[in-house]
Amino acid sequence: MPTEIKEPALPDQVDELVQALPPHLRENFETAEKQIIEYYGMSPGMPALMRLWIASGTSWRIRRAFECAVLKIERKTLNPTASGEFDEDCL
Repeated sequence: MPTEIKEPALPDQVDELVQALPPHLRENFETAEKQIIEYYGMSPGMPALMRLWIASGTSWRIRRAFECAVLKIERKTLNPTASGEFDEDCL
């Protein structure tokens, strides 16, 4: 019988972060989790959704979010392509 080797469990820092977030910052993840359960009957949970969100963030999206927050931009801005480059389709 093959024996499955399991690595020792490490503290789940993302799970701890989810619990440490104030309610207004957890709201989007809670909404996404409810929608996923509604559509698919199950969800990986908020920590996994947060990991997915972090993993899918590109450098230009992170920079754009930072710039919008710092510059207090409230209007709709141009949306670059997935590569972060602007072209005529952004308009």
